[in-house]
Amino acid sequence: MARGGLLRVKYSLDSDAIINAWRDYPIQNFPKIWQWIESLGIEEIGGMSEVVFKELERGGDECFEWFKKRRDYFIHPSDQTIQAEVQRLVTYYNNFGLTTGKNEGDPYVVALAIVKNAVVVTNESPSNDMNGPKIPDICRAEDIYRIKFVEVITKEGIIFS
Repeated sequence: MARGGLLRVKYSLDSDAIINAWRDYPIQNFPKIWQWIESLGIEEIGGMSEVVFKELERGGDECFEWFKKRRDYFIHPSDQTIQAEVQRLVTYYNNFGLTTGKNEGDPYVVALAIVKNAVVVTNESPSNDMNGPKIPDICRAEDIYRIKFVEVITKEGIIFS
């Protein structure tokens, strides 16, 4: 866990954003992007919950292996405050982050953003169905800023040369 769980998260990362970044910016072609992503973890700017990390683990691919070697930089523990937010979110919003589905990390992405006043980074599109909401739907309802991965690069003013 990042420095004893003292992560100052600016960005709460969804597995979908990470996986898409891995596909869109292959490390062999874009090594500087991945050096920068690593710096987000080292500098305690980008974080994810343990549940999101487990979603990456299910893929068992090179993306997971890359993050596994750097897990201490990125993983934020699900402390009582985050657990309380997760419970509130899944209780209030029907079918949000069903624990039996592939979206079980979604409430943790949003809860981490709420607790740390962070931006949610996801490439998901809204479902526009609050009976089966996705992260963007909850972000809209909870007034949480949400961006796609490529927008993080722009927002941070990063230029890769």
